[in-house]
Amino acid sequence: MASMSGHRPPVTEGVAEVMAKDIKSGEGRGMTSEVPLAFQTGRLPPDPVVLGQTRKQMLQFGIFAIGLLLVLLVIWWTA
Repeated sequence: MASMSGHRPPVTEGVAEVMAKDIKSGEGRGMTSEVPLAFQTGRLPPDPVVLGQTRKQMLQFGIFAIGLLLVLLVIWWTA
């Protein structure tokens, strides 16, 4: 029960022992607890191999884009 200030009273030793017994008696039985929605990402963790390939592809695209820009600048200056 909440007090007038909105805080719960402290847990007494007897209550703490009952809670510990409940936790110990329930270990290894039943289904596992669900993960709270705040901790679910909705996607798999990134694969290091795929991440490395993506970085390589982005580097190649960057080099291509810079090369194309340089070619266009040279054409513009010579015109």
